[in-house]
Amino acid sequence: MVLKRIHYIIAKDFTIDRRDKYSFLSSLLYLAAITFVVYKVFNNLNGPTRIGIFWILLVFTAINIVSHSFSYHSKKRKLLYYQLYKPEELIIAKIIANVIKLLIAGVILLGLQYIFSEEWIKNSSLFFMAYGLAVIGVVVILTLSSALSSYAQDQSALVSVLSLPLLIPILLIAMRVSLIADRMFVDTAVDNYLMMLLGIDILLISLTVIFIPIIWKS
Repeated sequence: MVLKRIHYIIAKDFTIDRRDKYSFLSSLLYLAAITFVVYKVFNNLNGPTRIGIFWILLVFTAINIVSHSFSYHSKKRKLLYYQLYKPEELIIAKIIANVIKLLIAGVILLGLQYIFSEEWIKNSSLFFMAYGLAVIGVVVILTLSSALSSYAQDQSALVSVLSLPLLIPILLIAMRVSLIADRMFVDTAVDNYLMMLLGIDILLISLTVIFIPIIWKS
């Protein structure tokens, strides 16, 4: 029953995305356009610069996608959700939906980078492990920030202010693992970095599940 309700919220979220002006497709169009502009301006990006550009573009795309997770929730809709769902169900459904969106956006970004630079990640399995763990952490932070700022007028700006300081540790670890995956340098502590990302994800999800009922009641 719980899984069914979570599945319904996810399906509803994707349905609303297709109709809303902040749709997922418009975010992908933004990502493709800005990637094209960056590679045209700098002509050719290789090595650490390419990795850095990937994570920078991904973070701003994540903010663009996730920051409006609760923007369409009117007071009546919030009251309806309050009666139908538990807060844990809603936030978990939102996180899963946003993780799917950001994973798709990242794969598209990697494909665009390959088209423009004709270079692929040397160790793809290591990169995608770090990428998946980092995406989960980024989405949890941004989704919780979106829930916190859902009552504010300038929601996008507040999400950025709340989330960016928390995103920095995840991005630094993910970028380091990405450089190792691209064989820019050798680091025997790569397993420790992956465990750190996993630990951060578990901590963030646990805190979100604990604090979301408080936010929900307010």
